[in-house]
Amino acid sequence: MPKTLWDHLPAKQYLAAQEQHLVRYIREMVYPNSPYYHELFDYNRIKPNAIRTTRDLASIPFTTKADIAPLPEDPAIPFSVVLQPPPQRGESVGAYRRLKLAYSRLTHGKKGFDRLIDDEFLPVHYHFTIGRTALPTPIVYTGYDLRRMREAGRRLFELLELKRDDLLINAFPFSPHLAFWMTYFATEAMGVPALHTGGGRILGTHRILEALERLQGTVLTATPSYAYHLLRLAACDGRDFSSLHTLIMGGDRLPVGLKGKIQELLAKVGAEKAAVASTYGFTEGRVAWSECRASAMSKDEGSGYHLFPDMEIIEVIDPDSGYRLEPGESGEIVYTALDWRGSVLLRFRTGDIAKGGLNMSPCPHCGRSLPRLGTDIIRSSYYKEFELTKLKGTLVDLNAFYPLLSGHKDVLEWQLEIRKHNDDPYDLDELYLHITPAEGMSKDFVEKELQELLQREVEIAPTRIVFHSLTGLLERLGLDTRSRERRFVDRRPAAGGRVEPDGEPAPQASMDFEDTATPAAYEDGSAGGALPDEG
Repeated sequence: MPKTLWDHLPAKQYLAAQEQHLVRYIREMVYPNSPYYHELFDYNRIKPNAIRTTRDLASIPFTTKADIAPLPEDPAIPFSVVLQPPPQRGESVGAYRRLKLAYSRLTHGKKGFDRLIDDEFLPVHYHFTIGRTALPTPIVYTGYDLRRMREAGRRLFELLELKRDDLLINAFPFSPHLAFWMTYFATEAMGVPALHTGGGRILGTHRILEALERLQGTVLTATPSYAYHLLRLAACDGRDFSSLHTLIMGGDRLPVGLKGKIQELLAKVGAEKAAVASTYGFTEGRVAWSECRASAMSKDEGSGYHLFPDMEIIEVIDPDSGYRLEPGESGEIVYTALDWRGSVLLRFRTGDIAKGGLNMSPCPHCGRSLPRLGTDIIRSSYYKEFELTKLKGTLVDLNAFYPLLSGHKDVLEWQLEIRKHNDDPYDLDELYLHITPAEGMSKDFVEKELQELLQREVEIAPTRIVFHSLTGLLERLGLDTRSRERRFVDRRPAAGGRVEPDGEPAPQASMDFEDTATPAAYEDGSAGGALPDEG
């Protein structure tokens, strides 16, 4: 049964409450205390008092990743969106906020008041967005924010009907990203005992399997690819996972085909009734959202990610015109923070495209009236750096490969490698598809089937399909050794550059923080999925 007030409010009521939150938040908190938005509002001659409804958000310019990303010559850019304590800003605050501050000073004394201000505004926790093509962008949390993250995690676990007597095995990679840490704070808030393994790179895949079986874990959190890898090994070893009743997937998309393969493996290890829940999140959004348990039990596409109306406003816009779309229309997800401190973003363009957009009707599975995002989300931020030049007249969208190959019944594992013909940076792009076929499948049959499928669905066939043993391809992917599997590899030399002996491009000077988002990466950016993120 729903336990959170927002779960069962009619749409009219929660939208009205959301508007009240937004108006006060912008007037009393964001405009006075955010250096970035104070300057943005003044430059565009936007009066905070002019924001009276969620529709008025349209008067605020979009914020993009480029606006908040650090530059080598100005690494402090991301901190311009971090809210500053009123005394440091020296700006006048609204009457309500001014009275509240005065009352706090009176009732808590100077030292107590200073502690309250520190809790609200002092950065104590950092996440990072993905940094493959730019310097990593820090997202700052204060003590106030961490309590909100705990509450969001509690609601997500409540949505999936977890209990305090569950035992959770957290197999997300240990990184400064949303997926691992939201799981950590959610278990703490819910009072669910947990083993936070850090993933295969930290604890090791074999030990995670041992822990699941010996401790009789009831909940597993992991990226879809790593969960599939774990269950495949468990099935081969004949392990008993009959205690497992919930899988929470984040950091990547969970295509229907891959979900089906995971459900088949769950049946082989004695957990045929387990729910497989997809989540979605991105680092800048602070939290991840999930489908409900009944939806996760289904073999079909989920009913949607249940949002938190008191923590964010989600718009869906036409990516070309920027105009807001109506519920049910597919478009780009735009995020606005509500009542957060630390790094605060208004009208942040995620670059993620949600098929079916927003759904404002009650969930057909659980009856909650929360607004929902469609689960079919293409996360353009994941592989944007690999966008190809035209190959045989076609611009290849790498996002299209993931559901086709991860959900294919005849493919155990795969990796897409992008090269230049003869390693010449000025020559044509080439696509090498590395696969491990399912046991007993003819290589000729699988090759013909994949060539035809990809030609039909993405209008381009791989230059070459290379077959590997499962062990060999797992090593290429780094499922047991890296914080994020290397599903797409770009081995194109830069113009005038060199290629490393193993075919990798020469290393760049920037740090490489690999996002999980969740859902996605919960990176950076955030896939339909993140406990993800990324951004």
